[in-house]
Amino acid sequence: MDTILDLLATAPGLWAFGLLVACGLGLPPWSEEVVILGSGYFIAQGDLSYWGALFACTAGILVGDSIIYGLGRFAGDGVDQWPVLRRHMRPMKRHRFNRFFLKHGTKAVFFARFLPGFRMLAYFVAGNLRLKFWKFIFLDGIGVAISVPVSIWMGWKLADNLDHATHLMHKFQLPIAAVLLIALGLFLRNRRVKRLKRLAHIRELRAQRQKPADDAEIG
Repeated sequence: MDTILDLLATAPGLWAFGLLVACGLGLPPWSEEVVILGSGYFIAQGDLSYWGALFACTAGILVGDSIIYGLGRFAGDGVDQWPVLRRHMRPMKRHRFNRFFLKHGTKAVFFARFLPGFRMLAYFVAGNLRLKFWKFIFLDGIGVAISVPVSIWMGWKLADNLDHATHLMHKFQLPIAAVLLIALGLFLRNRRVKRLKRLAHIRELRAQRQKPADDAEIG
């Protein structure tokens, strides 16, 4: 954590973006959660705004994830033998995830955001199996929108004890994601039900208007 804070201290927003792109490619020896919490720390220090941190972290994550997706889609299977990527994409692990992805598709991409050991593999497989990019970035973006604002806030409010913040984030990240996903699903379902009711009402009004016209023609 101290190394991350030393780097971020020079230009918190810019370094957060660059480090998170690198994290997406599996380059540094630290996780992206540490960088996000570190960004929150510099909000507490007054060196970065919350919205500035949110923009830098979100952009860095989505760029890094998109590069991995692009490697899966355009560079092909040989990429998984590159030294940096090899440890994340062992054949047996990838084979299991391929089956999981083919079975669950979009769910696999979404929940990979909350499973650090599977992120790179999930995004590589998404590209390799030709998941549409707009769908990939939408699902990844939802995961980022759920996790990143909360993580930055925790780093901000727990700036004096970032180790504790890291522990809390690892412990509750997946349950929070599941709750928020359920809430989002219920919200979208409620909107769909209301939209269908409005459409049914419009059809009913049209039918009522049409009926007098039909009766007049018969008369």
